[in-house]
Amino acid sequence: VPIGGQRRSQPPPPREEATAMATTQPRRRIPYPPLISVCASLWWLAAVTVSVHEFPSDGTVIELDDESFDRAISAFDFILVDFYAPWCGHCKRLAPELDKAAPVLAQLNEPILIAKINADKYTKLAAKYEIDGYPTMKLFMHGVPVEYTGPRNAELLVRFLKKFVAPDISFLESDTAVQNFIDMAGANFPMFIGFGLNESVILELAHKYKKKAWFSVAKDFSEEIMVAYDFDKVPALVSLHPKYNEQSVFYGPYEGEFLEDFIRQNQLPLTVPINSETLKLVKDDERKIVLTIVEDELDENSLKLVRILRSAATANRDLIFGYVGVKQWGEFVDAFDISKRSKLPKLLVWDGKEEYHIVVGSEGLDDNDQGSQISRFLEGYREGKTIKKEMNGPSLIGFINSLISIRTVYLIVFIVAVLMVIQNFSQTEENLQFRGIQDGAEGTDATTSHIESHRDYQPGNKED
Repeated sequence: VPIGGQRRSQPPPPREEATAMATTQPRRRIPYPPLISVCASLWWLAAVTVSVHEFPSDGTVIELDDESFDRAISAFDFILVDFYAPWCGHCKRLAPELDKAAPVLAQLNEPILIAKINADKYTKLAAKYEIDGYPTMKLFMHGVPVEYTGPRNAELLVRFLKKFVAPDISFLESDTAVQNFIDMAGANFPMFIGFGLNESVILELAHKYKKKAWFSVAKDFSEEIMVAYDFDKVPALVSLHPKYNEQSVFYGPYEGEFLEDFIRQNQLPLTVPINSETLKLVKDDERKIVLTIVEDELDENSLKLVRILRSAATANRDLIFGYVGVKQWGEFVDAFDISKRSKLPKLLVWDGKEEYHIVVGSEGLDDNDQGSQISRFLEGYREGKTIKKEMNGPSLIGFINSLISIRTVYLIVFIVAVLMVIQNFSQTEENLQFRGIQDGAEGTDATTSHIESHRDYQPGNKED
């Protein structure tokens, strides 16, 4: 614009020049996609923030319903959900323990929230997550449910759940750190400590078995530690099972399947007391179970036998050695043809499902030299001198879920209701037919029907 304030006009360029300018000048990109992406990100962030702030994270147990359930599961990385029924006595005893544990779990570096939902009311959710007993607890990790099978005492529950948010491998730099790790891990999980072992050797397996065991690597330790945990050279992988006061040492080879076999076989103690909790552990193991049935697993003779079985288990790690007492779990024992006339203790090999084998000539044990009798039993089993039998009672899953399932109750109620409806409908139809006959009789010749009905009618003929 010139000083005079008037814009000097210029003639438009020729058509050819304008066309050339249009073809050579780069086209400006409209920044809609980045704008849309930013808006979408902000919307997602706002949605997540709203869903998180919808639930308290101060350690209060959250009450969920069918509408808020999915939002809660997606809002938190770790959330323990108690599926309960208001009339359930076990649920009422569990509730105060969850109230005590919730504030502690909420303060972890990786917080675990506790929630509960009335599964007796919200039956669709209960069916979706296969809830067949009360209470049932499931830990949702990034939305993926894992059934909680640990203790229900508040202190032990906290210690048990810490395992799920702990690192795959803990690194220990001193004797004190080793002892602190063992104390922190507690007695509910087996633990594996690699002394002088490179963490890369067990990293993959530590991730694979994280939910079932603790893993650590000790970089610096003294000779006192070597004596305490009974290894005399490094590298060594020590397995500890504090609950059963057992430990074993693996010196290699660390290649191939040898290392994983050692870790897998040491998930369980050498001798496993069979109950509703340990059945869930042997269910995931592919090994056959050498099952010893005794009258009472707590009497002196049974405890002595268990010590002998532990020696046999040490030399036969390809098998699980379990024992169960008739007094402790008679319903389970009955499935193996055990009666009052059966000679106990009795040995058999169970596949963990529907079949078991007895070894010919070695079905029972007497009090003389039980170690030799167990050895002959194992030799006969490996040589195939067995008779296969089918279990009489429910399967392994049936024993784990010994209570009547919710679905069964619903099915029974449904069948009874249907039968009642059918019965009522039949009675109604019969009444209608009876009335129809009466109406038809009245619709015929009035005089004749009146005479006949009056002649045949007697007060005692009518039924209510």
